[in-house]
Amino acid sequence: MIRRTLTLLAIALGVGAMAPVSAQADIQAFNSAVEAGDYRGASLAAAEAWPSVDRASPDAVAIAREFGWIAMLADEPSTALGYARFLVEQGQALAHPDTTPAVSRVLFDWASLALVVSPQTRTRLMASLNTRAAVAGRDLISARAAQVLHAEAWKAGDWAQASQAAELAIRFLDEVGATQSPARFEMRRGMAAAAFMRAKTGEAYNAVYDVVEELHDLIAATPEGSIRDRLASEYFAAAAWGDTMYSALGERGQRSVPDRRITAGAGRKPIAELVYPAPGDANLPRCRIALARNFKQPGFPFQARFKEFGGVVVYALNVEPNGVFSEPRLLVSAPHEGVAQAVEDVINTWRWRIDGGPQPPGCRMPETHILTFEFALGR
Repeated sequence: MIRRTLTLLAIALGVGAMAPVSAQADIQAFNSAVEAGDYRGASLAAAEAWPSVDRASPDAVAIAREFGWIAMLADEPSTALGYARFLVEQGQALAHPDTTPAVSRVLFDWASLALVVSPQTRTRLMASLNTRAAVAGRDLISARAAQVLHAEAWKAGDWAQASQAAELAIRFLDEVGATQSPARFEMRRGMAAAAFMRAKTGEAYNAVYDVVEELHDLIAATPEGSIRDRLASEYFAAAAWGDTMYSALGERGQRSVPDRRITAGAGRKPIAELVYPAPGDANLPRCRIALARNFKQPGFPFQARFKEFGGVVVYALNVEPNGVFSEPRLLVSAPHEGVAQAVEDVINTWRWRIDGGPQPPGCRMPETHILTFEFALGR
């Protein structure tokens, strides 16, 4: 999810001069809740403040848009639609008119899509995003709305619209300077995956693995924390998608497209060591943990939409003594959620072993293992 820098801290001063003390207190409560990430609390404070906001104020448009944005982040599209309707229907006639009506229309159509997902609401949002793209600007509403449209178009199997929405999201993210944000990498992956669904090309596959390699380097340069965790999540998603796309190329396609798994990690510190470093002497190698092959095989999770794809599921698991794993955490399931569902019943049968090389204490035992399980095409 995109987080935005607060703008109402300054706006609140203007409201305070034109509104009752109670409205000023509601604005302050709104800002405090947004700072704390409590979007539902912020939306409630906005609803208390909005009736007292002077519609003739120079800040009325900005306040309505901010309230609508936060309502969407709070998953309250009906509330957001009220602010957006005010902007669309009255914004141009205000004493201080809406100077970015294209953004207001995006907010309106985004809220409408969130209330009722249909080909019509997707088409209307696509149109408003294209209108917004025709003018210069900087706003997060359009970036987030384009991401949501990409996701809904993907669910509907509208690969052309999914690709177009992802491309617009990338443009809007670039406009606000989020050129290395996890959301932008997600949209690059989404645009390439949608292109691959339309035509299974090596170019689309390579575009996804370009994302993988860039993320690997960025994770290595990013301090530990929530941003690195989000980058790592997108890394695993991109790598899984790249691998399942490679399977869908088939033997003929694979002959002309190198398997990037072989080269992606060359000269790079292993991703497992970046995200889940093994404790101990850094001069010792990490013990090589592998999945012991004495477990029940799950059935292949077939879906007609992805009939030419294999499946990849990635988990993070705690490494316990005696070859046992615990606390599996799903990192990604590609090309659909059914891949993970297919292995849920057999996870407790998975066991680990040290896959050759140094043995403890000549190597560092990891506390967490990243396990990638692949379903061969047609199994």
